[in-house]
Amino acid sequence: MSPSRFKERRLKFLAEMNITSLADVSFTLMIIFLIAGVSTALSRQQGIDLDLPRTTKPEPQTGAGLVISIREDKQIFIGTKAVSLQGFSKALVSQLAKGKYERVYLHADRRVDYGTIIEVLGLIREQGISHIGLTALPK
Repeated sequence: MSPSRFKERRLKFLAEMNITSLADVSFTLMIIFLIAGVSTALSRQQGIDLDLPRTTKPEPQTGAGLVISIREDKQIFIGTKAVSLQGFSKALVSQLAKGKYERVYLHADRRVDYGTIIEVLGLIREQGISHIGLTALPK
């Protein structure tokens, strides 16, 4: 085999590069990122992890509203932002100024003491919110 003929064969081999595996990898990565994005978006909407109380006949939430959550350790969240009880009123005022909220949904863990719930309800009412929903799950 002459050297010039070998060079010609080698160039021909590079010209026929198969990109099928590259397309497969690209498609697989696109699916992975799509699933990760949807999963992240869903986890952000779920909010704070709580063990909500259960009742026999809960009423469905009909309108949009601001969600305030109280965890078992008495940590308070406005939306997904953690606030202290002392800074709750100020944080609530700033959150209410950002959007038009006619109602507030209070999600409290079933192990939160009644005194903490009443204290937070009072702070919410001080801001002029009278439509307050206490959230529960069906039994």
